Amino acid sequence: MQNLTATQFTGRPRMRVSLPAGVLLAAVVLLTTWPLRADTGDLPGPARVALAKAARLIQDKAYGEAAAALEAFQAGGGPFPGPGIEDPRGTHHPEIYFALGTCRLMQKAYAPAKTAYQKALQRDPSHLASWLNLAQAAYGLGDYPLAARGFAEAYERATAPDPEYLYSSAAALLMAEDYGTALKAFEKLFTRHPDAVQTAWRENYVHALLAENQVRRALPHIRELAAAATGEKQVQWQEILLHQYLALDMTRDAHNLILKLTREAPLRDKWWQALAHLGLRQNRYEQALMALTVVGWLRPLSRQETRLVADLNLQVGVPVKAAPLYAAALEENRDPRLLKNLVQALEQLGRLEEALAACRRFAPHPRDGELAMIEADLLYALERFAEAGQAYRQAAAADRLRAGRAWLMAGYAALQLQDAAAGREALAKAATFEGQRQAALVAMRRLPDSEPSVTKESKTSTKRSRLPPG
Repeated sequence: MQNLTATQFTGRPRMRVSLPAGVLLAAVVLLTTWPLRADTGDLPGPARVALAKAARLIQDKAYGEAAAALEAFQAGGGPFPGPGIEDPRGTHHPEIYFALGTCRLMQKAYAPAKTAYQKALQRDPSHLASWLNLAQAAYGLGDYPLAARGFAEAYERATAPDPEYLYSSAAALLMAEDYGTALKAFEKLFTRHPDAVQTAWRENYVHALLAENQVRRALPHIRELAAAATGEKQVQWQEILLHQYLALDMTRDAHNLILKLTREAPLRDKWWQALAHLGLRQNRYEQALMALTVVGWLRPLSRQETRLVADLNLQVGVPVKAAPLYAAALEENRDPRLLKNLVQALEQLGRLEEALAACRRFAPHPRDGELAMIEADLLYALERFAEAGQAYRQAAAADRLRAGRAWLMAGYAALQLQDAAAGREALAKAATFEGQRQAALVAMRRLPDSEPSVTKESKTSTKRSRLPPG
């Protein structure tokens, strides 16, 4: 049996990177509680009045009107001043830009929100809320490197650093596919805030490790996730762990894990499928057949799996089960490989007439040289020597690679019919092929010089099985 392969078991990561909802909620809290945080000594009166008006509109969720009011206030203050330039009315105060940016952020107008936050930070690089909301706007725009920087700045500038900000920076770097830098951010997070680590954070850390092909570093975390998760999430991590064991050739670990999973969830077909996959990798065909049989009890087998079950039955010596599976498969797809295996199974059962009928029924036209030889061999084994000789001659003419053996067998068939002339012709042609030369010459020495006269003894000695030597 050749090319026994199972449907591939691939428990690949299917994780979605997302920012924690609390980050955006923090931005909203900063805005709606503005009157509490805006009571600062450097905020001029006109700016305070403009922000108070905007705050009332924001409380009513009239974000567009609030933004328009703030922009109208800014319009009366002249061009944007550089850092350190006097702004007596506060028209370009960082708080004005922060409020304007947050109105746009709530409208999901990320580009103008980003611009407003950047201007706030030009006026005051230490404005924590603007860094945080700039990160939100950049994330909405798909500018993940800027989002990562914004969250990192918010984390570093906070009086009490919030681990969610650091995680959000790492997650944004992951979205930017800057996996090396993302790993550094995750490692800082896990080192500084071990008690704050959430499951989603560990999941995305694993994602970064796998993206950097640091599979062995990821394994302890995958094991932890597979043990701690529940429901379908746990199944996903178990599948990922199993895939990594297989990818690393950790066969014993993979086998132990599969046995554990089949005991814990015997009705989940994917674990039995994985056991079959592992059995095939180790040439343990009985194990693979048993596992696929269980899969067939749990759900209908795919066409590929049905063929594999047939192949395995033939491989382990159960042709009586293989034959009907091959016959059923051939009704749907006249694959020459299936036909050859069906013939083999029927031959092992001694059902040669059925094998011949199947060969004639399912063989494609034009048939390949191997199938032509199989049909001729079946005719020979059935002692239908005249038909066998004709079939061998046709095979010799159609397939140069098998022509030598075809001529040799045509000669043997002729000898069985006591047709010395036909035998001599066929054997002479067989002798021109290196692989059959010696056998052909031996057979030719037994031919009479004149009219064919084959004795009972010579007939018995020249009778061959389906596959004679040479």
